[in-house]
Amino acid sequence: MLAEFAPTLLPSSLYTTLPFWPLLGAIVVGIMLAVGWQRRRTYWPVVLGVAVSAVLAVFLFVEIGQTHAPAPPPETEVGTWEESSERATQVGETHTIFRWMSFGSQFWEQGWWIEVNYFFDSLTAVMLVTVTLVSLMVVIYSIGYMRDHHGHPQRGYERFFAFLGLFVFSMCMLVLAGNFVLLYLGWELVGLCSYLLIGFYYKKPEAAAAAKKAFIVNRIGDFGFALGIFALYMFISPLAGTNENPLDYAVVFHYAGELTQGQLTLVSLLLMCGALGKSAQFPLHVWLPDAMEGPSPVSALIHAATMVTAGMYMVARCWPIFSASQAALTVIVVLGVIGAFLAATMATAQYDIKRILAYSTISQLAYMFVALGVGVPDSAIFHLYTHAFFKALLFLCAGSVMHAMGGVIDLREFSGLRRILPKTYWLTLIGCLALAGFPLFSGFWSKDEIVHACFGYHWVVGLIMLATAALTAYYTFRMFFLCFHGPTRLPDEAGEHPHESPPVMIRPLYVLAFGAIFAGYAGVWLEYSWGESFLGFLRPHGFFHHYLHESTLQYAAHGAAGVTLMYISAAVAIAGILLAWARFGEAPVEDPDQAALGDTWNLWHAKYYVDELYDYVFVRPLRRVGDFFFATDNNGIDGLIWLVTAIPRGAGAGLRFVQQGALQGYALGMAIGLVVLLLLWRWMDTAAAG
Repeated sequence: MLAEFAPTLLPSSLYTTLPFWPLLGAIVVGIMLAVGWQRRRTYWPVVLGVAVSAVLAVFLFVEIGQTHAPAPPPETEVGTWEESSERATQVGETHTIFRWMSFGSQFWEQGWWIEVNYFFDSLTAVMLVTVTLVSLMVVIYSIGYMRDHHGHPQRGYERFFAFLGLFVFSMCMLVLAGNFVLLYLGWELVGLCSYLLIGFYYKKPEAAAAAKKAFIVNRIGDFGFALGIFALYMFISPLAGTNENPLDYAVVFHYAGELTQGQLTLVSLLLMCGALGKSAQFPLHVWLPDAMEGPSPVSALIHAATMVTAGMYMVARCWPIFSASQAALTVIVVLGVIGAFLAATMATAQYDIKRILAYSTISQLAYMFVALGVGVPDSAIFHLYTHAFFKALLFLCAGSVMHAMGGVIDLREFSGLRRILPKTYWLTLIGCLALAGFPLFSGFWSKDEIVHACFGYHWVVGLIMLATAALTAYYTFRMFFLCFHGPTRLPDEAGEHPHESPPVMIRPLYVLAFGAIFAGYAGVWLEYSWGESFLGFLRPHGFFHHYLHESTLQYAAHGAAGVTLMYISAAVAIAGILLAWARFGEAPVEDPDQAALGDTWNLWHAKYYVDELYDYVFVRPLRRVGDFFFATDNNGIDGLIWLVTAIPRGAGAGLRFVQQGALQGYALGMAIGLVVLLLLWRWMDTAAAG
């Protein structure tokens, strides 16, 4: 149905192996553990496997960038969701939406219940580069982080790297999937890896509880996601041909325009449930902060840069469906705006560094969600791409602080670490500037495009996003100043001579810091063969287009409104940083915000009591229902069974004393039996005579 393309840089067979190298590394680690290989070197298979996948992803990214279709005339670009939906129905004839590359990736035989096929396009390429490069840095960082201060591997060292390899494989399969069944399998495998890695310290009650919470909350979203796939199958099957898989992307997107508005809205809302759970969007965001109980590399890899972006990827991938339902897009905007602002206020009143970054992640993911809702999926993916670098950098820097402070990460316990951890200080500063949207850092470009699009959608949405950006700059540098500035204070757990992390942990941070500074320029000045904007090679494909039609910088150069908004956005970020400096520059022991805001601060610190509300409304009633059914089973069904068996058990207990193996007992039993028989015979004889 779609145009096929033969690769030129590498053989097609190599691209089809991309997700399996990390899996192979995980399997080799298991074999090494079984044969008793030296534990200190068991990380190598996973490091090499992820590195090979990263190299293949870069080659694929370059190849797809070189071979994109030429851009259509300006008048053919999509301006409304109705026109986008109409073009989506033409995918089979015009080849204007997706570029399908077979690459020898069809591993199935006709008639099997599942088709293992890949879908290669520019969205796939961007996601694979992001996932594999960030994952490689995290895996290398973990070599040092998962050791104690004496350089000895922690308990479960091999298991940790095996889980990392399994996760990278799962995420790559999710991105490469060419049909919804394979997407769902990758989706669930990613959730499994999340459960295993969050609960890595399974002997720690908080970690075990966090893993269960993440798993259960994600099940809620995944149930809706599965229903959405079932609905797609029911709606597409009557339209598809007998030789077509009704859940194949190409088939679904080809026939999406023939579905009714009600069907499209139903499918979109059900699929959106999966994105709400996996990407920790309001109201299913409650699992992500607790997931920080896992090791810091897990927080960086799964809960900042890769797994939580799966929901955004899924919505962007299914854009022909979502773009045709204005109701679904409106719901996405509303939930995204609520989540972005609420999470930003929660982060402002926290002290645990990793939890601050967790709420920041929820807020930034909501930013991407809003971008999807207002109709700029390429800007959402642009922010996903830049966010992966600076948020992974910040989480790993938090791990470096935690490593030096003996596991303590509460900002009330230490300050002035810039003198002790100078490298971590500068690296954290780069990450904070990017997260705050400071001008010319990567986060500035991607955030600014979303803010522009939000103002184009509705001025209220734009103002809320701008206010959220100000809060982001404020709480980010509140954390930074409390940690690194002020007088030097250290917790007892830090020991007498806390020191900088080893080179194996610091060097990956340099790579991520480079991305935090320069990754955004891929969407501003990159003159490859892709067009005028980030993912410009998506612009020819109908529904992937920039709201501004150009990058932020280019738009600012041509429009006074763009210049003004860009300056306002930059001023808001700088103002947030300066306010944080004025209030926390000396790392005060007493929090000035708590004193100034009072009950509002307490509400933010308590996370709006959402967890308590869920516990009261859902958890406790469900536990009472569970207790009722347990009591019914234990006392009702089991009691009835006990009663039925009580008679033979009682008879057996009564006669047991005569079968104790003593000859005297047997003789007594015989005598009693003889007497009873004689008495019975006498009674019968008397009765007959009478």
